[in-house]
Amino acid sequence: MATILVADDDPRLLDAIEALLALEGHQVLRAKDGEEALRCAQSEHPALVITDYMMPRMDGGQLIEAFAGDPGLATVPVVLITALPSLPATLRVAGYVRKPFAPAHMIELVRRLTSQGQT
Repeated sequence: MATILVADDDPRLLDAIEALLALEGHQVLRAKDGEEALRCAQSEHPALVITDYMMPRMDGGQLIEAFAGDPGLATVPVVLITALPSLPATLRVAGYVRKPFAPAHMIELVRRLTSQGQT
C-alpha cells in the first residue's frame, strides 16, 4: 500500500488516523506540526499527505504553499482536515475532510487518491 504522512498537533487524532490507515495496510508517518511535516515529506516522499489546517509553527495552509513551491513535493496530493465551514479559496488540495469526520469518508478519500498514483 501507500506511505501516508499525517500532520496534526492533536496526538489523539494522530493516533486515530494512524490506526485507521494502518488497518487499510498503509505505512503512516507522523508529524506534530507543519514544519516537521515538511521536513519529513522532503526526506520520505510520501504518496499522500493528510494535514490539519490549524497547527502551531506552520499551519496546513502554509504547508500546502511550501509543497507547491518545492518541485519534489508539488505533485503530492494533500488532504486538509479542518473545522472550518469552508476552505480558503486560495488553497489547492486534493480533498478535504471536516471535523468531526466519519472514518468511512476518510478511507474512501484515501483509497481514491492512492489508487490514482498506481498504474
